[in-house]
Amino acid sequence: MTLYTSETVEDAIQQALQQLQLDRSQVEVTVLTKPRKGFLGIGARKASVEVKPAVMNNQEAVARTDEAGDSSVAQTATTDSVSNEQTQLVGETTEGPTVDRQAEYQQVAVELNQYLGEIIKQLGIDATSQVDMKHRHVTINFETEQEGLLIGKHGRTINALQSLAQVYLNHKRFSKLEVTLDVASYRERREETLTRLAENMAREVVATGKPVYLDPMPSFERKQIHSVLAENEHVMTYSAGTEPKRAVVITLK
Repeated sequence: MTLYTSETVEDAIQQALQQLQLDRSQVEVTVLTKPRKGFLGIGARKASVEVKPAVMNNQEAVARTDEAGDSSVAQTATTDSVSNEQTQLVGETTEGPTVDRQAEYQQVAVELNQYLGEIIKQLGIDATSQVDMKHRHVTINFETEQEGLLIGKHGRTINALQSLAQVYLNHKRFSKLEVTLDVASYRERREETLTRLAENMAREVVATGKPVYLDPMPSFERKQIHSVLAENEHVMTYSAGTEPKRAVVITLK
């Protein structure tokens, strides 16, 4: 499920149409929350909508292929497609969360997005957001002209918000959900930086024979360092210290 938020319902829908490159007649829109100004800014919230491509029914599919002169083949293909789609949906429901549970995940993701939006607004940052819910992972992408301010030095602001988001989910008794906050593809760029750092520090450890203590990092970044060097034949990694100053140590095997 992909959610879109903005100051008004119409703005959120237009944002979705632009990203999906579809027009209004080609999508299905579900308004999840309506905007509210609140009192003196307290209790205010943005509009949140779910926008997805409209599903073409069998009659529409057959009618369109009649125009092309091959209705019988198209009808069979459409029926097979619907059958395969239903089979796939059953499989996803069996392997992943139930339909009711997934709906609860979607609702708490909307609430989390609104909660973070209020905090970011209080930081003086004007940003829009998009929520992507896949099984048990919530990804919220922010768009803003103040990217540096939202990311913070060495990612401290965005990481702090992500930790706060996880605490929010745990408090709501959705501890099985994981959340990732991103802006301007920062997570991808940070992953590349951490990979280079791990490899460079491993070479330094091999050259000097002395362990290297990296700067404190959040758990998901430490996990990446461990993963990058897991197959290295010359060095090993472990974490030392206590949160929030827990850090990765790279040393000779």
